[in-house]
Amino acid sequence: MRLQILTTAIILCVFSALTPCTRATAQDTLPKFQVINAKGRIIVAFYNPYVSALQVNVERSYDSAKNFTTIYALSEPRPGVYTYNDAKAPTVRMYYRVFIQLQSGYSFTHADTPVIFIAPPPAIKKIEEAAPAGPASITLSPRKKPEWEPSTHIFTDDYGNVKVELPPPGAKKYLIKFYDDQQHFLFDMQDIKDLPLTIDKSNFLHAGWFNFELYVDGVLQEKNKFLLSKDN
Repeated sequence: MRLQILTTAIILCVFSALTPCTRATAQDTLPKFQVINAKGRIIVAFYNPYVSALQVNVERSYDSAKNFTTIYALSEPRPGVYTYNDAKAPTVRMYYRVFIQLQSGYSFTHADTPVIFIAPPPAIKKIEEAAPAGPASITLSPRKKPEWEPSTHIFTDDYGNVKVELPPPGAKKYLIKFYDDQQHFLFDMQDIKDLPLTIDKSNFLHAGWFNFELYVDGVLQEKNKFLLSKDN
């Protein structure tokens, strides 16, 4: 019972900060989010403004700039306020961010660490209890790993072109093979030296999903896909 009261109080506090007064506009570039440390329980609360989002993930890392892994993905990324309880957080000092995939590419929020939740004083609690109930928030439980996660090495940029970002090759040899969504071979790029690299979208002839294979010294390192939007 005490746990339910605490969770309800947290949702009331973050809901007013995350929920916009009007519908999302073109200026809403990223989901708004907060990370709360409620007596050792880490709760990620965020607002998704996009009606056409393909995927929205919660990610976690020990570092504020790299090595993020997905810990939750919305099964249906609809607009609204969501809260996620990270029951398996290794420490209360982890960094969190929200990833969002759109037709035009993908973006991340800034990374943030949990802030300690302070319950409002009794006078404020009485006002909240007397206030009309707002829209229901959705509490999420951990679910299985998403079927697809975008590559951090080969992906589409804001202009719809394909970006290749890899460490300097040195003595290594990079090879990338590209395929259409039916796994028909299109072309490859061998012994890549100039990095980062931008591949113009016109090389792929049409919009849609494309697959790729990344090899280092002849050994397959990654097999993934990316989406080229016809709107770019």
